Amino acid sequence: MGPPIEELKSPGANLRPLAWAMFLGCSWTWCIGMFLPVLLVRDQGVWGWVVFAIPNVLGAAAVGWMLAEPGRSERIVRLHAGACSAFSAVTIAFHVFFVLWFVPRLVGLPAAASTFALVAIYLLLTATRGQWDLPAAAGAWPISLTMLALFLRSTDRPLVPGGGEQSAIGAAWLAPICIFGFALCPYLDLTFHRARQHTTAAQARIAFGVGFGVCFLVMIVFSLLYAAALWQLLGEHWRQLRVAVAPLLGAHMIAQTAFTLAVHARAFAAAELKRSSVLALLVMAQVALFLALASYVLPRYHGLDPGELVYRLFMVFYGLAFPAYVWVCMLPGRDGHGGATPAKVRAMVLAIAAAAPMYWMGFIEGRMVWLVPGLGVVLASRYLLAVSQRVAVGER
Repeated sequence: MGPPIEELKSPGANLRPLAWAMFLGCSWTWCIGMFLPVLLVRDQGVWGWVVFAIPNVLGAAAVGWMLAEPGRSERIVRLHAGACSAFSAVTIAFHVFFVLWFVPRLVGLPAAASTFALVAIYLLLTATRGQWDLPAAAGAWPISLTMLALFLRSTDRPLVPGGGEQSAIGAAWLAPICIFGFALCPYLDLTFHRARQHTTAAQARIAFGVGFGVCFLVMIVFSLLYAAALWQLLGEHWRQLRVAVAPLLGAHMIAQTAFTLAVHARAFAAAELKRSSVLALLVMAQVALFLALASYVLPRYHGLDPGELVYRLFMVFYGLAFPAYVWVCMLPGRDGHGGATPAKVRAMVLAIAAAAPMYWMGFIEGRMVWLVPGLGVVLASRYLLAVSQRVAVGER
């Protein structure tokens, strides 16, 4: 089996760790980092951002240390190629939805849809020049820095509310989910593996440390600063509102989303995929497009904008499904093996099915305390699987 991430041998393949740092910071600046803080600050105040930011930065940066052993990243991608490709496919679909749902509220639908044109043109021009992604990141990050500077200049005093519309205790119930998700999801991200496979162990520590401790952290601080300006666009009468800084924030989101889509599309295409995987991606992208357009006409649910409801449902992939896979199927068990055996997959699916209603209660119904037992079910599944395997061995 060939490597899942292919890149031409060229002088650009050995760029400095700081170039990879900007690549990582931009590849991880998703519609999660750019928009989830808006929801969290609205609901739990600044503490919502804190429980999101700390596990996010530390969990992503830790990959540079956890994958320090030569060949470890390659083994993970080889053994878990399907899960890694699924991670990129869902991420692409999530961004298709976000670009067509929320970004138009800032800059209009034609400007938002231009994101896809930018991605298509860039990928066509760099089809055999994957090393161009590094200078592209070095262009995308300064664009966002410029938008941040202009935002600060145009705003007398960015509002960071201390409290939210809900009890701050909700942030405490959310914290374990953030730790679980952000500690484990990065190991399914093919762009992370690409960076690790093209750096030495020492370079990786610099790239991941600076990439998330500086480049990405600046981006989510930006999200914190503009959160109060954007959550009003989730209200029932958002069509009548005009946000003065909307063009700046729209440019920031388009630049970062275009880069994220491009590098994940390249990673997905470079993987050794079956036709069914490509078909699944196309179906998910079409469903995401349909949901984005339907959100303009669907009724609100318990006060939630229909697009916000779909956004929260997408988040369940990153707070439940993908970290559950890493927890049950990827982390080595007592036997020292970390493969996705049929028994592990069954345990994971059952755990997700049992936890899903509790996540719904937390993320959709707003009863955040339900997230704790939901996570407990997933954590326990790994140990229940180990017990069942020992019993089966004993019966033999």
